[in-house]
Amino acid sequence: MKMQLDWRSQRGTKTGDNRDYGGVGIRPDGVLCLVLDGATSGPKSGELAGQIARDVIDWYVATADDVTAETLTAQLRKIHGSLSKQFPRDTASYVIVCLAGTGPALVLHAGDCLLGRRVGKSPLQWLIRPHTLANVIDDIPVAAIAESHVRHRLTRSFRAREFMPPNAAEIKAERGSSLIAATDGFWTELTSEEQAMFMQGQFPPMIGEADDRSVLAIELLDNEQDIEFCFNEDRSENFYIGRP
Repeated sequence: MKMQLDWRSQRGTKTGDNRDYGGVGIRPDGVLCLVLDGATSGPKSGELAGQIARDVIDWYVATADDVTAETLTAQLRKIHGSLSKQFPRDTASYVIVCLAGTGPALVLHAGDCLLGRRVGKSPLQWLIRPHTLANVIDDIPVAAIAESHVRHRLTRSFRAREFMPPNAAEIKAERGSSLIAATDGFWTELTSEEQAMFMQGQFPPMIGEADDRSVLAIELLDNEQDIEFCFNEDRSENFYIGRP
């Protein structure tokens, strides 16, 4: 499959480091993309997000197993076992998108990273819901979740205390549209117009206390095996690429 991956990331003002992380693993038979958001509360949550990305991608490009919700969850559980003692006070949200051939995309997520779809210049359509106290009872729109004062309280994430299995879904990947994986700084703090600007590399100014903002756009082009990348200048700091 031929696709274009656009990674845009902007450090916020809440911490001295950008705690968002993205990555892609590339195999002859498919591609795995992921976006992670390390919590501002943990001292090394950004490092945790980066290590999860590297561990998942390194496993993906090396394994001969079929990548299913079960095998990917099992690997996340294994990674949790190796990282929980190293990062006892840190947490991260994530969304993982696995694409193979012409079938639907396998999506696993935990926390407040989201996956959406964009067709042309239309506003984003969010395809999953975050795991927060704001929507733990009612399935309210993402726009309403963004305005809730309890959305920062996550009901599921990658945390040391216990392994919390992600939610899994299959989502149709349509040519002519883009799948958009984003951290909460992107979908809660930016308007639709600002989101479109951000994805073009035009970053709106940070006003007051602002979160890290990151987005990975995944556009399927045709059936050829080729991947094109587009990044902002500091992408090497928080984006990992793995190949066999």
